[in-house]
Amino acid sequence: MEQEENLLEQKLKSTPKQKEKIFKLKEEKNFNSSYSNSSGKSKYTSGNVSIYKSSFHSQKATKHSLEHMERESKVTYLLEHDSSVNDNKIYEDIEKFKKEAPQIYKEKIGQKMQATSKANLIKEAVLNVKPDSTLGDIERTFKNLNEEFGGHYILASSIHRDEGVFIDTKYDLRDLEYVSSNLSWKLRDTGIDVTGEVIDFAPNRNIYFNSENSNWYFDKEFKNKADTSKFQKKINYHAHVLYSNFDKQTGKTARLDRTDLRNLQTIVADSLGMRRGQRYSKTKRMNHWQLKRAIDSKRTSNLKTKESLARLKDLKNQVNVIRQELEENKFDRNSYAVLEQLKKDLTKEIKNKELTINELRNRLDEYRVENEKRRTSIDGTILTKTVKVKEGLLKSKEVRIYDNLSVEGYVLKAKQKQNKLVSENEDLKQENKKLNDFVYELRHHFKVFELDKLKESIKSKIPKVDKKINNKNKSLNNGYER
Repeated sequence: MEQEENLLEQKLKSTPKQKEKIFKLKEEKNFNSSYSNSSGKSKYTSGNVSIYKSSFHSQKATKHSLEHMERESKVTYLLEHDSSVNDNKIYEDIEKFKKEAPQIYKEKIGQKMQATSKANLIKEAVLNVKPDSTLGDIERTFKNLNEEFGGHYILASSIHRDEGVFIDTKYDLRDLEYVSSNLSWKLRDTGIDVTGEVIDFAPNRNIYFNSENSNWYFDKEFKNKADTSKFQKKINYHAHVLYSNFDKQTGKTARLDRTDLRNLQTIVADSLGMRRGQRYSKTKRMNHWQLKRAIDSKRTSNLKTKESLARLKDLKNQVNVIRQELEENKFDRNSYAVLEQLKKDLTKEIKNKELTINELRNRLDEYRVENEKRRTSIDGTILTKTVKVKEGLLKSKEVRIYDNLSVEGYVLKAKQKQNKLVSENEDLKQENKKLNDFVYELRHHFKVFELDKLKESIKSKIPKVDKKINNKNKSLNNGYER
């Protein structure tokens, strides 16, 4: 009996407690032992690890994935407008694979493939690569992933070398490292943050390509030409891979847990000869559009920091100059009122550090243009012009007169408007006459005068009826009370 109790006690001690993790890292210890060779180095390492950081991100492929990869669909954010710099390869007909996979699954497993499995049959991976990476490197990487986890059968792959941004900075790009987690730049050797000294110009966001003359511009209208010879190019070297975790030999699909996904990042980094990203990072990954918005916001902030912010002193000096112009050209009071309101608005923006000196000048120039329009025209239609009038043999003075063509045009339009109003008024009169005739017919048909007499007689009788009903109700109530 005592022996049986000891055995039971030993079993209880070895039994894990509730909520205790029975399995640890599938097991990372086992993975690392099979992952390294006798020298302690990864068996997947392709050579010396470079300064480039690896990344592997996978999601469900879309119907446009292959078009984007092979540049068959229009891409508006290219830095290099020559698709020959890219590499593309198709390994298997994707549509044929999508048809065959459910059939193979039914043959091997004995049941139909679920709709969700069909929808997630093809995945698209985006990998960071080095400038000298090849399709062979991508093939080797996926071969290593297949050996470790199964699946990862390549259907198509592309390496893109035509995307990126222009960089305006005093530093050599080779000495800088971009930190995507907080959208910052730092010196590679010292780790010093130099984000405020680096400005990026992203195609179709704050710099635009004119395909007609192959030049870059800072505006969509192609008026402000950019001298890109002063910038450095930062190419976004990356690969797109369409793959499937479905095994046509077994009919099974490889599934990866969190531990597998961490180990996957290590295999990818070593297979491509790149630095692995931070392990167990708590940084929340942003999606494509969140990242673009964050980068745009950072870019705007950096541009404003680089440009000199406007000061209240700058505003005061500029406004004084404009006031002198108004006085010399004898502008009306409305011009001064508009200027004062503009000054208040600009003062607020300057105090909030939202206005650069260039933006201040542009806003005041816009005021000058609009103010001149108000002075040289009436109702934006009749233009005026300045002419010299002689006051004697030697004297003359400048006066403003109305432009003849503008006046004639204004009068013509006024007449056309008047004729239109007269015509509309006649139409309204005709409609009013029709309504009056209709009312007359109604009165005649229903003999409205006799109806009025009937209404009066009804009104005189209604109170009497109410009185009789009220008396009857009172007598009934009295009867109940008794």
